[in-house]
Amino acid sequence: MGKILSIALAIALLPWVVLADDPCTKLPDLWLPPDGTEGLANGGISIQTTTGGVCQGDIVTITVTIDNLSCGDAGPFDVRVYYDDTSNVIGTQHVEELPGCEYTVLTFVWDTDHVPTGEHDVLVCADTGHDVIELNEDNNCLVIEQNLLIRPNAPYIEVEKAAIDTDGGTVQPGDTIRYEVTIWNYGCADMEDNPGHEFTDPLPDGMNPTGQITETSGTAAIEGTTIVWDGGIPSGGSVTITYRVTLDNDLEVGTQICNQGTVYSDSTGDGSNDEATPTDDPSTAEEDDPTCVTIDEPTRPLPLSGTIDAPTLSEWGMIAAGILFALAFAWHWIRRRNAATA
Repeated sequence: MGKILSIALAIALLPWVVLADDPCTKLPDLWLPPDGTEGLANGGISIQTTTGGVCQGDIVTITVTIDNLSCGDAGPFDVRVYYDDTSNVIGTQHVEELPGCEYTVLTFVWDTDHVPTGEHDVLVCADTGHDVIELNEDNNCLVIEQNLLIRPNAPYIEVEKAAIDTDGGTVQPGDTIRYEVTIWNYGCADMEDNPGHEFTDPLPDGMNPTGQITETSGTAAIEGTTIVWDGGIPSGGSVTITYRVTLDNDLEVGTQICNQGTVYSDSTGDGSNDEATPTDDPSTAEEDDPTCVTIDEPTRPLPLSGTIDAPTLSEWGMIAAGILFALAFAWHWIRRRNAATA
């Protein structure tokens, strides 16, 4: 009787033993692998991309891959795409199931008609309703695009201003500084040459324009101690303005000289420049900051300024100098003659 009970118990426990040895009974694990990750089923490679920046009102296509890392099947769940944060929903798609060790690719269409212009991050999350019990709940979201640009249907200006010491090394009194200003129009409309200057850069005390100024388009000039530029920039185009200044010779060590230019553009299309964009120093992490140079210890003599009177001799001084020169010459000639006859 005991033998029969043992056999019956073994038969009853057999399904549990099989389940314990079967790795596919594990919980599912939904994952958003980074773009280009290999190792998906059948040699698949993850695709986490967008079609990139567009003009406001155009369509952005977003393609995402969700992988089930585990052998456990995942039941129904939702996949949602956002921009910037989870309060801005681009779209939601429902996945009925995702078998273990399989993946799925979804495509979302983003209409940017009412999306604010500027740069945006694109975020995708799987199982947003927490319907699936997973091995790992911390790998369900991924930022698939950073700084995607929604361009306005107007000029969208970015401008950088870099300072280069033409002598190399540290900045010292009397140095010549070359400024390079690059203006980009990332907008979907041309920046027009409207009344007034499109760029101005007043030079601070301690700096003086040299008159050397060039531009890749438009017209750059110097008005007093202010650099000005007039011109237009087509959508997607740019212009570079280069000019040189000299630093005063009497600047004290440690003095910091900063200046910042401004680009003026028309954001409404009425022919008047109403938008002001300050230059940004590309050598710093701060946005829209002025470009600065700091005076360092001089490593070479400073250039002389003014005139210096050379010393002169009086008439009797000139006569005495002539007699001394004649005596020195005669003494030298006599020594050479005595040496030759010795």
